[in-house]
Amino acid sequence: MSRISLVEPLSNFNGYRLIKLPLLGLLYLGTILKRRGHHVTLHSENVSPVLKGKSGFLDPDLRESDVIGISTMTSTANRAYEIARAVRKSKSETRIFLGGPHATFMAQEASQYADVVVLGEAESNIGQLVENSSRGIFQGEKVPDLDQLPYPDFSLMGKLHSTMRYAPISTSRGCPFDCSFCSVSTMFGRKIRFRSPESVLDELEMRHHSGHRRFFFYDDNFGVSHERSKILLEGILRKNLNLKWTAEARVELSQDKELLKLMARSGCHYLLFGLESINPKTLSTYNKKQSLEDIKNCIRRVRQHDIKVHGMFVLGSDEDSPETVRQTVKFCNQFKVDSAQFAILFPIPGTRLYQQLEAEGRIFTKDWSLYDGTHVVFRPKNMKAAELQRLFVWAWKKFYSLARVKGFLASRYLLSKWERINRKFLDALK
Repeated sequence: MSRISLVEPLSNFNGYRLIKLPLLGLLYLGTILKRRGHHVTLHSENVSPVLKGKSGFLDPDLRESDVIGISTMTSTANRAYEIARAVRKSKSETRIFLGGPHATFMAQEASQYADVVVLGEAESNIGQLVENSSRGIFQGEKVPDLDQLPYPDFSLMGKLHSTMRYAPISTSRGCPFDCSFCSVSTMFGRKIRFRSPESVLDELEMRHHSGHRRFFFYDDNFGVSHERSKILLEGILRKNLNLKWTAEARVELSQDKELLKLMARSGCHYLLFGLESINPKTLSTYNKKQSLEDIKNCIRRVRQHDIKVHGMFVLGSDEDSPETVRQTVKFCNQFKVDSAQFAILFPIPGTRLYQQLEAEGRIFTKDWSLYDGTHVVFRPKNMKAAELQRLFVWAWKKFYSLARVKGFLASRYLLSKWERINRKFLDALK
């Protein structure tokens, strides 16, 4: 039996830190390893850092572990490597694993800091890799039947469990769409794998008995199969689970009136839509496969069912101009979007966008900590980098004005923190 610590690193700036949610991938891996008899602890730096700032103090649990597994997204890659170096310095014989999207697409880079790098999904072979002395880069296997995965063991989360407003749950993997800036389809495949409605309902019922009432569906595209979704939602109603839930979805979902009614009746109170842009040319550039009219109709239909709309927009495509950003905020107010999220386009390794901008020599920094949607890291086509950065901050302040008191306070707090952290970056950008 090994002592194993799994770590979710924190990015330099996390604008969504106020909503504490764990990475389900680590929870699945931890649950599998615990069932194999290992002592497993999950550490989320959203709750508490495992490596203290200037002192370099490493969490005692990591110092005593035989195996350290660290999940990497691009924005957390630098922090993951920093933790790996500290672990190696503290106890050289500790085996270090790196996985997640960034390690998958930048495997050679990640291998400089780890004994084992796992590409893609790791559930099928994590036990074998931990229990033998393998070293190197290993291709994970896509889980063919998601019903075979165990329900994530929330007890592994420690303090994070008590701070969660929403219980995470996943019902599918993969996305049939192929947006140019997104790595989901490359990471998990364009063929969607579904859990059965029965499996999802059993997990929801178990969580309900444990006291959870609010849920966040982690699917990248909830409701992509309308008929399956209807079976699931009818099951929630039949079992009288009395839930409140939210999910990410595409605009096509709103075209099914029966599905929208079921969503509202089963407790859906917020939907997060990747609207991306109000510029038709940008939507085409992103390969979004939706029109501006689709977006408008979606917002109207969803709000008619008393479900709130969170619109997510990506600013800075080669078809965007400063006026596009201003019109985006105007659109959000005109169509009464309940909340909005503005991100700066950034090239994630593993995407077509990254390949394009890299080939064109337009990426001016590979400081991965800046790859979080709040920093300009490439040269835009129709405006200067500093101008796009300024407009990004303007969009947040303009949308979250005093008319939205709650959002105003939260956004001003986060923006002031962001500007304080990024003074040197802003000066360099100018």
